[in-house]
Amino acid sequence: MGAVKDKVRDLVQMLDSGVEEAKSLVDTMHKLQIYLDAESKTIIEASLDRLLNRVRMEVDNLIGGSARVLVSPEGRVTVGTTYSDEDSDSWLKRLKSQDFSILRPDGFSAFIKSLKSEVAAGNWMPVIEFLRANAKFEAAPAYLPTPAVRKAEQPSEPSSSGWKPSDFLPALPPHPPLPRGLFKD
Repeated sequence: MGAVKDKVRDLVQMLDSGVEEAKSLVDTMHKLQIYLDAESKTIIEASLDRLLNRVRMEVDNLIGGSARVLVSPEGRVTVGTTYSDEDSDSWLKRLKSQDFSILRPDGFSAFIKSLKSEVAAGNWMPVIEFLRANAKFEAAPAYLPTPAVRKAEQPSEPSSSGWKPSDFLPALPPHPPLPRGLFKD
């Protein structure tokens, strides 16, 4: 009977040490996950900052006209210049009808700020897709409604998550707020 008690006691000690090791491992994994989440947020926010800085540099390099930042339905960003009023420019009207967002540089800054809010809330995928769409960001040399520019800015297939850049943009004053259906509470 004593041998059985010894075996049971050894087994219980072995299980207790296994439980302690498992708890330690889970705690380490939890700390690692928190670190990775924080690091991922930092990387995404830094990427948004770099894109914003590149757009600002391109805006600063433009000569004459009014700078506009075009955001395609897929999230691609282009910087260009317009020499007429946004509402009277037929090319900009056409882009708007194709769900392009046409922003002034300060509006684009607000757009980036709203994307950072989404990252802080843990909604990373639309922001990652937006950054992926702009991995090879290049500014248009100037806003000119030429066939080459029109062809380059034709919309392609929508992103896989169904988000649109307009989901993050502030509504224009005369219109109601934009829908934010992707971001469920």
